[in-house]
Amino acid sequence: MKFLTNIAPVKITLEVLAVLMLSLPDMVEAQVLVPSGSFHTVMPEVKGEPVAVDSFYMDMTAVTNNEYSEFLQDHEDWKPGNVPSIFAYKGYLKGWENTNSDEVVNPNQPVTSVSWYAANAYCQSVGGRLPTLNEWEYSAQLMDFDSSVDAQEFASRLMSWYSTFDSENIGNVGSSGIENRHGVKDQFGLIMEWVQDFKPVIANDLSLDCGTVGRMQKLGNAYSYAASIRYITRMSFSPKSTNSTVGFRCAYDVATIEEKEANL
Repeated sequence: MKFLTNIAPVKITLEVLAVLMLSLPDMVEAQVLVPSGSFHTVMPEVKGEPVAVDSFYMDMTAVTNNEYSEFLQDHEDWKPGNVPSIFAYKGYLKGWENTNSDEVVNPNQPVTSVSWYAANAYCQSVGGRLPTLNEWEYSAQLMDFDSSVDAQEFASRLMSWYSTFDSENIGNVGSSGIENRHGVKDQFGLIMEWVQDFKPVIANDLSLDCGTVGRMQKLGNAYSYAASIRYITRMSFSPKSTNSTVGFRCAYDVATIEEKEANL
């Protein structure tokens, strides 16, 4: 028997199954289809009603230093020194001495120190967008465990990782060993990630303190406690924030991928 986290029962329609069977030759290695479903969030919701999420594609791993460097070659307005202060704080791409893709340091590590604006610009350049808060969290919770003990041990690992995050020792993408049931990797264990609606309206009434985290943590397990830490940490950001612990990956509407396939 498999033990899940906070996932509601998933119904996969024939349309979704059709999409699952239509893997794009040039996309399959990089993007993963996350079928529609629903989950229980730590955010306020209608009592007993899970949050529904439509099918979408998401990058298998976070955007790397090398990939972002290639983006900079075609979008020089996003190179360090060229970005207006209204779009990024001074820490933007801190530590980047060279933006040439053949000379970038740690090319396979996830890019960090990028603002929400910069992450959006990158995703738009590849025909995608940032995942929504619910898409990211839904995908992150699509994990199976062999027992409730294994699930609790994983939750404890999450709490340890959040409390001992070391931005100086970030591994390469794909190295965390954490993968959801559809093949999305590293949503935990490497970096935190931008989402489109990282600061929902309710954020104006919340602060990062133990009392708030306790009130948000309503699902009764360490996994949801870790999720509440993640939600509120995101809410503390500004779209101009350039945190060395934060990177991103892109998401794509199913229709966008189908259109690309039709044009092949």
